[in-house]
Amino acid sequence: MRKVVSKIARLGQGEGGMVRRLGLVIVAGLVLCLVMVPLVSSKSEALARSDALLGLSAQALVGPVSADDPSPVQAKANGAPTGVSAAAHETAGGGTDASVAEVDPDPAGVGKALPIVDVDVVVYATQTSGLAAVREMALGAPQLRVALISCGNLLETPLAQGLSVEDVRNAGHVTGGFYGEWRQTVMRYYSLHGLKAANGTGRFTYEPEVAAKILWSYVSGSNLPNVQFYSAKLLDAHDGSDGRYVDISVEGAGDLRLRTKYFIDASVEADLARMLGADYRIGRAEDVYNDVLGNRPAYPSSDNGWVTAPQRFSALLTLQVYSSGKAARVADLRHPNYDPASFAGTTFAAKNVAAFANSWTMKIAVLPKNKRELNESWSDHPDIGWAFQWVFEPDKRGDIRKQVLQWTINRARYLQENGYARVGVATIPQKLYVREGPRVVGLDTYTVDDLRSVALRQPVAVGCYCEYDRHDAFYPTHIETTRYVYMPMEALIAAGHPALLVSTAVSTDSAAYCSAVRMEHCRANMGAAAAMMVITAAELGVGLSEVPYETVRSRLLDRGYQIPLS
Repeated sequence: MRKVVSKIARLGQGEGGMVRRLGLVIVAGLVLCLVMVPLVSSKSEALARSDALLGLSAQALVGPVSADDPSPVQAKANGAPTGVSAAAHETAGGGTDASVAEVDPDPAGVGKALPIVDVDVVVYATQTSGLAAVREMALGAPQLRVALISCGNLLETPLAQGLSVEDVRNAGHVTGGFYGEWRQTVMRYYSLHGLKAANGTGRFTYEPEVAAKILWSYVSGSNLPNVQFYSAKLLDAHDGSDGRYVDISVEGAGDLRLRTKYFIDASVEADLARMLGADYRIGRAEDVYNDVLGNRPAYPSSDNGWVTAPQRFSALLTLQVYSSGKAARVADLRHPNYDPASFAGTTFAAKNVAAFANSWTMKIAVLPKNKRELNESWSDHPDIGWAFQWVFEPDKRGDIRKQVLQWTINRARYLQENGYARVGVATIPQKLYVREGPRVVGLDTYTVDDLRSVALRQPVAVGCYCEYDRHDAFYPTHIETTRYVYMPMEALIAAGHPALLVSTAVSTDSAAYCSAVRMEHCRANMGAAAAMMVITAAELGVGLSEVPYETVRSRLLDRGYQIPLS
């Protein structure tokens, strides 16, 4: 306890009131740890807890989400200060408190002492699969100490960053557990406001700020004493026989070492897995690369047929459509990542302007309160080289994001000034929608042949969407046939790294990745599977590759996940 108090004092000098409040939260968390949190195994219990955390009741939800709530424009975690621009290394916000166990006298020979925090699991990235993993460990294994790392005081998941129209088919057959509970809670939220979380065809839709509000409750706060959130930059990682750790630079608090037993890399970019030396594939080919060994993919170009390029990424703006009058002028927008002068010289194809009135955005992507998700083929950024740089040059991500945001906002501005005066910008995302990154090589690899043949090899996660959907210029870009994904358990275990699970950049071939594998409901299910594998391994004292499949499947079924017999 003295070490905790000492750490608080160092983090909060000059902010006495904040420190006292933070101290009370930590004491409350310790008390909860002592009395233990009961295991939650039923869907109804978990939903009740979710509602209790949110205060979801008719009385509590009489007004809209406050601007002070975590949202794609303004986000906070664990009571930390509001996040700032992610322009520098995609890092934002304030530091988090941590119980410092000891100090490494000379980590990796750098001549600098690092405070050490001992945890059981490091979950890297607040992508959908990372949130699902943390949620399941918070509910099912409160004895496990979980460190959740985000690139800033924000949720990286597209669910909170502008992807507001659900991409799923036959949802009743593939949603459950974390994703199913979040989905139901969003629907109840809108129902209590007299609104529907659906467009005219019945497709599930929502505002990003509402999605974020609910998702934050799953991974932060004094009700989750075993989860510690870090707004931080990844510095180093190691998983050798002499120890396992992740070194991070915590925003506002300095460098820190997280000493762990297990890793879950939930990032799209596989940043942690690549730093640990995991093999991976990328783009439309199946060549294997390894950053630690110096075997990196070539930059996409005409020389290699652009085969190493990931899919195009986007800045998913949320638009507001007014039934009368005019929207606020985009030209007057004040945002740290938008320079109104950048509009000079902006051109836009006349056919796209004319077609916008009847576009997918305007007719299908209809959100509550007459908002829209801007997600058109022309709003994907055309430079696939930037998508490649995003993955392999993380120090450029802040600048890339700014340029892509500016490019996208200027197209919304062009529309407004050329026939769409009632359309304005409602929400600007903190993160780009990065559809694809590396695919980490696992003990098993799920292929398009598996997808088409409905192969069942110890499945731990399911999804349903079309067979193929890829945002780039190379044919084909879409195969409409509905397909179910059944992700094998061993596709989540990184080959050669017995303590590393990958829950987003899973082991697939290129074609299989472009199915439901890359959709958020399937990513959520894969994150939950990773959590159940860690819980089981820790409980039995075995390696991840030795975890009994039936035990993992049973845990998933108990939480409402729909897993067929192998």
